[in-house]
Amino acid sequence: MSTRSSRAPLLFFLQTVVCQAIAVSVLFVVWQLVQSLPFALSTSALAGFATAHLLGLSAPWCVLNLVLPPALAAALAVQVPAWVFLVLFLGSLLTYAPAFWTRVPYYPTHRAAYALILAELPHDRPFTFIDIGCGTGDLLLFLSVRRPTGRFIGVEIGLVPWFIAKLRSLLARPSSVTVHFQTMWGLDLARYDFVYTFLSPAPMERLWAKAKEEMKTGSTFITNTFETPEQASYTIAIKNERQTALYVHRIVQEDTQNPTAS
Repeated sequence: MSTRSSRAPLLFFLQTVVCQAIAVSVLFVVWQLVQSLPFALSTSALAGFATAHLLGLSAPWCVLNLVLPPALAAALAVQVPAWVFLVLFLGSLLTYAPAFWTRVPYYPTHRAAYALILAELPHDRPFTFIDIGCGTGDLLLFLSVRRPTGRFIGVEIGLVPWFIAKLRSLLARPSSVTVHFQTMWGLDLARYDFVYTFLSPAPMERLWAKAKEEMKTGSTFITNTFETPEQASYTIAIKNERQTALYVHRIVQEDTQNPTAS
């Protein structure tokens, strides 16, 4: 796997801090030179965007770095109440806090992968599919509409994403999606025909060992971007900005037959 595709999503946040530090520096220098706040803010925004682009960040992160300087200036100009920032901070904390102990940042599956995952699922028989780290449930809802014979389960420990996914699953019709506030380590993977993950490099070795021990013969383990210690049965390229891939493992029963006696 390339260096580009193996970077943990948390790195994008750290690179954004660098981008904004450069943007603020540009803002200060331009303001000192021209004393024009609109021009200084525009230059600062472009500096953040250009730095993000040079660092190879995806399009959403580049846009985020473009809008942050003027957004912050606008918030200060209209004197946004302090409680708004507190709510935003608490929301971010409840979303991203699990990354500090799981080493799995919140980063949703790219839309470009949806159809590729869908193509792996049968359309003519019942099956069970679990998304480990399902976020707000976008993938589960997409698949459930297009594969009505399936039963779709998601687990998530980010409180805000879990709440949104849970609410959406309750409102979905038909209701073939179930979402649990639960860690991956308490799951019995033998219950699922398809296990999908988009996590980080940190838990992959342990999770793959769990999958090999528990998953039944004929089931499928799919990991997005981050490989397991063993070579996949096959790989599917994802046409997105980061040029990542799905690594598909078909679970087969190990040969435990005794050697032929001499």
